[in-house]
Amino acid sequence: MAAGKKEDKDDKADQQVDAAAAEAKKKKKKLFMFIGIAVLLVLISVGATFFIVSKMMGSKHSGDEQEAAAESSEAAEVVAPAVYYPLKPNFTVNYDVNGRQRFLQAELTLMYRDPAVVKTLELHMPAVRNGLVMLLSSQVFEELQTAEGKEKLRAAALQTVQDIIAKEEAAGAEKAKESEEEEDEEKSAEKKSSPNIEQVLFTQFVMQ
Repeated sequence: MAAGKKEDKDDKADQQVDAAAAEAKKKKKKLFMFIGIAVLLVLISVGATFFIVSKMMGSKHSGDEQEAAAESSEAAEVVAPAVYYPLKPNFTVNYDVNGRQRFLQAELTLMYRDPAVVKTLELHMPAVRNGLVMLLSSQVFEELQTAEGKEKLRAAALQTVQDIIAKEEAAGAEKAKESEEEEDEEKSAEKKSSPNIEQVLFTQFVMQ
C-alpha cells in the first residue's frame, strides 16, 4: 500500500512538473509572439516614416527643379541683349521765353530687346515722331534746365512712344480678327499688351 501511495505522489509530482513546463512554454511562446508583433510594428513604422520622408523630399526636389527652371527662364529674359534705335534726324523745338526765342535740340534713342519691334517701329515712325514733337513743344523751357525736368520729360517720352505703338498695334489686331481664330486672337492680344519699347534715352540735349 505504501508503495502504491508513493507512486501516486510521484505521478502527481510529475504531472505538476509537466504542467509547469507546459505553462512556461506557453508563456515563452506568448513572449516571443509579443516581441515579434512589437518588431513588426517597429518595422512598419520605420517603413511608413521612410516612405513619407522620401515622398516629401521628392516633392521638394521637384519644386526646387521647377523654381530653378523658372529662375533660369527669368534670367534668360533679363540677359536678352538690348537693341538701341536712334531717332534721326534730331528733334529741334523753339520756345518763346519772355519774348526771346530759345530752342532745344535733342537726340533720342529708343531701347528694346525684341528685334521684331523694329518693323513695327519703322512702320509707325511718322506717328512716333509727331507725338514726340508735340510733347517737346508743350514743355516749359525753364523746367527742362533742371535734372528733374529732364527726367520727367524722358518718362513722358517713353509713355508717348509706348502708347502710340500700342494704339497702332491694337488697330492692326482689329483688322486681323476677321481671319484669325478666337484662341489665336487672345494669345496675340496678350502678347502685344506689354510695351515693346523699354527706354527712351537722351543721347544729346542742347538748350540755347
